[in-house]
Amino acid sequence: MSLTAPRHVPCVSLSGLQEAARETDVVALRPHIRKHFQALLTDKGDWNLSIYDLAWVLCCDFFNEAEKRRNLSELLSLQHSDGSWGDASYAPHSALVDTLAAVMALVRLRQPIPRRRELDARLEALLQECRSYPYHDTVAYELVAPKLLQWLERHQCVFPLSPTAREYLGQVSQKGDMKLAKLSKLGALFEASSTLSYTAELAVLLPDPPDASVLTRMMLPNGAIGLSPSATAAVILLLTEQKRQVPAGLYQYLRTTFEDYQRAGFPNLHPIVTSRRLWNVRPWLVSGNILELVRDETILPVLTEIYQETNIDELGRVSWDTNNADLPDLDDTAVAFALYSVLVRAGVRGLKPMSSAGLKPFQRKNGTFFCYPYELHPSPSALLHSVLAMDLAEDTFGPSFSQQPDNQAMLRMLLEQLDPMEYSFDQLNHDKWHATWTYGVQKWLSLRSIFATYPAQVRKMVAGILERRTAQGGWGLMGPTLEETAYVTSGLVSLVKYGSHLVSPEELREVHGALARARRYMVEELQQEDVQLPALWISKNMYTPRFQIVSAVLDALYGTAKVR
Repeated sequence: MSLTAPRHVPCVSLSGLQEAARETDVVALRPHIRKHFQALLTDKGDWNLSIYDLAWVLCCDFFNEAEKRRNLSELLSLQHSDGSWGDASYAPHSALVDTLAAVMALVRLRQPIPRRRELDARLEALLQECRSYPYHDTVAYELVAPKLLQWLERHQCVFPLSPTAREYLGQVSQKGDMKLAKLSKLGALFEASSTLSYTAELAVLLPDPPDASVLTRMMLPNGAIGLSPSATAAVILLLTEQKRQVPAGLYQYLRTTFEDYQRAGFPNLHPIVTSRRLWNVRPWLVSGNILELVRDETILPVLTEIYQETNIDELGRVSWDTNNADLPDLDDTAVAFALYSVLVRAGVRGLKPMSSAGLKPFQRKNGTFFCYPYELHPSPSALLHSVLAMDLAEDTFGPSFSQQPDNQAMLRMLLEQLDPMEYSFDQLNHDKWHATWTYGVQKWLSLRSIFATYPAQVRKMVAGILERRTAQGGWGLMGPTLEETAYVTSGLVSLVKYGSHLVSPEELREVHGALARARRYMVEELQQEDVQLPALWISKNMYTPRFQIVSAVLDALYGTAKVR
């Protein structure tokens, strides 16, 4: 394996996508779509493997000696010639935290640090790249990066950083400390209901670590801490260092995750069954193609099972996975409600009830919405998915839904919160969960309420998209990719179907030409022997949720087959 290649396990769905790309009409595509959704129900996980999480697991006593030697060798093999670890292509923060975690593991294991001179130079460069990065940091970056570096320097691993890099690190550290102080004041530090549970390894990095027994209160039903291998391994490590008994469930969670990923390593989050399933449905909901899928007698039962197995709490909220029901978020709740409305419209009976009331717990006192509690950055995608859910509910339930005052007030507030004002194209479309503008643009081009409220912005966005086309016919922040091209393509297909009145006849013809070229680009890319799906999704490091990317590309192929 190339040192720069992302670590991963085989993706069965990707080979199916390559077969689907040979089809030229929607009828021929249907069997491939059926196969994709049926496989989703039994798939254990197909994210790329995380250097950051492997480093943390190596620090605890989970592996036996043979496994530790093998995985330490794997970690060392993933070091680049410049001394760093990880991929800095789309977010330098990802490579920075991967690198710091890998060095921490080597220090803890009393191993020499290879390529130290190159590493020193690259660490400085990564910090400067992070300092000038114009978009969102990776998740918990303000906590993880400075605390890792401080831990290393307390353990005699000091890097010759410039005053500028030191000043930047100080600013990031101050931001993280402010977040910790806020969480502490709210009493939400190291609790299962706090997003910080996902970053519980922070406790091990503090100069004065907390009593490890406090951290075990965050254990979820499957034994995980925050559904995070790194957080779970860190709690094992701290318990061991404090000579306390380690609950068997912590080891079992790591073992289950290791087995689910074919003993090749660890992803940065697992399991995430609810979100993985809903985000495979999500592109079809946004594009409207879901209304055709539910007419398929094979696909409809799968979509119904996905919904029925979604955990909905007493307030109507949905979380990433049944194991972390104490941490619901607006994004998952909105997409689940959207699916519910579509299934009711398709005539499915006996569904677990949902309503727009499930969105209300995510409203602040001033009426604005948040994705999850104590967040530092907003999520435009969560707001757009909520607008999608409201539009689909109106389609299903009619005036009894749309004329209800609470629903009118919620939709109005969501749209006001999305007001594009003077935001640039990039500011408007970048989301804290995804590294490129393409993920946001699909939703802006697809939602009825957006068309009605911000028609001028939609027209302006279409012009911006057409300007950003690459010579290959696709789209992408760093050059065209299948995933990014799929989002833009599906958005433009939706515009053609539902919002063609917003653009001139000349622009509409240009859009049709762009769609034809985009389809050719996707088909040609899928004919390659080694299909590339770069890590564009943001967590503590960057990751590739390949199953849901395949679903987005399938949706784009389906859509372009209909508008040709």
